Amino acid sequence: MAISLLARGRQGAKMMTGPPTLRQDPSIECAPVDAHVQFSADGSVFAVVEKTGVRVLQSDGGQTIFSQPRPQVQAIHLSPKGTFLVTWEKLVDGAEEGNLKVWHVASGSVTAHFKQKVLGDKSQWPAVKWSSDEAIAYRLVTNEVHFFDGQKPTLVPEHRLRIEGIAQCSIMPGAGPEYSVATFVAEKKSAPAQMRLWRHGDYGEGRFLASKAFYKAAEVQLLWSPTGGSLLIHTHTEVDTSGNSYYGATGLFAMGSNGKVQNVTLSKAGPIHDVKWSPLGEEFVCVFGTSPPIAALFDTNCKMTHSFGEGPHNTVSWAPHGRFLVLAGFGNMSGELSFYDRKTFSKLATVDAHMTVAYEWSPDSRFFLTGILFPRLRVDNGYRVWSCSGALLHKEEVEELTFVQWRPQPSNLFTPPDEKDLAAFKPSAASVPISKGKAYVPPSQRGAAGACGGGRSLANLADAQGVGAAPAGRSLAQLAAAVDKGGTAAMSNSGPVGAELEESKNTAKNRAKREAKKKKAEGGGEGGDVNAVEPPKLPPPAPGAAQSEVLEKKVRAIEKKLRQISELKELKAGGKTLEKNQLDKIEAEEVVRKELEDLQLKIEAETKEGMWR
Repeated sequence: MAISLLARGRQGAKMMTGPPTLRQDPSIECAPVDAHVQFSADGSVFAVVEKTGVRVLQSDGGQTIFSQPRPQVQAIHLSPKGTFLVTWEKLVDGAEEGNLKVWHVASGSVTAHFKQKVLGDKSQWPAVKWSSDEAIAYRLVTNEVHFFDGQKPTLVPEHRLRIEGIAQCSIMPGAGPEYSVATFVAEKKSAPAQMRLWRHGDYGEGRFLASKAFYKAAEVQLLWSPTGGSLLIHTHTEVDTSGNSYYGATGLFAMGSNGKVQNVTLSKAGPIHDVKWSPLGEEFVCVFGTSPPIAALFDTNCKMTHSFGEGPHNTVSWAPHGRFLVLAGFGNMSGELSFYDRKTFSKLATVDAHMTVAYEWSPDSRFFLTGILFPRLRVDNGYRVWSCSGALLHKEEVEELTFVQWRPQPSNLFTPPDEKDLAAFKPSAASVPISKGKAYVPPSQRGAAGACGGGRSLANLADAQGVGAAPAGRSLAQLAAAVDKGGTAAMSNSGPVGAELEESKNTAKNRAKREAKKKKAEGGGEGGDVNAVEPPKLPPPAPGAAQSEVLEKKVRAIEKKLRQISELKELKAGGKTLEKNQLDKIEAEEVVRKELEDLQLKIEAETKEGMWR
């Protein structure tokens, strides 16, 4: 069965099929869309927001099955089987109909609508969720969770679960008839956070299946095992009162529907970077500890069974069949991908995928996708497809790529990968080398200093310029200074036409003393004027040198501002509420970029003028 991926760039969205060689599916045509693109969990349909409105298309054939002229929609979500579409747009004052709508895709009708002023952060979307079989729909409101018939969501809920201060709710994966529901209340002042498991429909006072109270938990990530029998709770708070971590405190707990609650003991102090269940549901990998972090495998009893050792990793990704996994270092790390075979625990390859924003295994577990997305990064946008053994199979640049994802398909439609798949594509060490960072070179010196090459001796630098030995009257210190200035003429014997050979201050002074001493010996006696021979005056430094240095300092300061703005935009995209001064910084980005461009032009002009001096 063929697999495919959807990529959206500046020119529109394209469906590509057939790794390792990708071909465009001509039946899928989308106008240029924004970042609002989403597949249903089963991959049967996908939704896009275009300038003309919202559409839902069939993944096979590209037929439009739903269309509404609502271009003002700012968030979308498809139910797991693509039966319903949830949309949110800004609330209009005085409007009778709610701005949060649930659409029946086949009929195009609104089955339920609610008024919701704020979209909320990333963890609170979608505002209406379903169980994986679409039997139950639920919505979190102030101090309550409302449960609906998943096939007929309406304004009136079938069940209500009231919990003061509830912040998150999640339902187990899989089909019924019984469903477990997890609820979380964040810590507040002196009151601890509270985590509870419930049996759906049995929401009476004290009827929970399991409960745990703990501190240092302002927010949590709820990670159900694929079977739904266990729940991992990854806690986080922005402030670490112990002072051990700048990034706050983290913790990891496990909770079972049998009421068992246990703490996951980790062998190295430091933050928990990532946790992922194996698709088989029998174990999970946790990446934890101070740099370099440790990646380790744990069983369902939270006992460590294998350590992958320390490395530049903060992300783990399992292949859908559970045979392969990738340990990666994204964000503030180098971007290495390490491919592992879970069967043998052997490392298959380590490759470079720096600047990766999106990543995902294909449904057949044979290919791994990485993408560099816009606007998170504004250069080198595009995606790569790797084999399960770490070989680079396909690389494509896409202008302003904002979305790339495999079309979801059930893994049971594909045979599990084996040794033949590992041998099919062998990684080449030369195909994607691990790049090493280059030393920073100021803009005004990049032409000349780059020609000399970094990390070489002064003698080699002189040879490269055809100098041979250091010129007469010039020390190695002078030669090094000339290299620092970046001018190739400063390193040559002759220099520019009409230029006189410079003489260092010490050399001139010593020569003057020798000549004065010689005259004294020839008969000048005590009356000889020692100062009669003045050392030649050195030419003043080039007037543009100091100015260039000032400009370069300003450039570095502005580049620092842009990095801060990029981090703030990332926090905002993740749903974090920013202060007014932080929002002002984001709004001023274009002004800052224009200032940077102006400074770079001034530096180039100074450099050209310095060449003619």
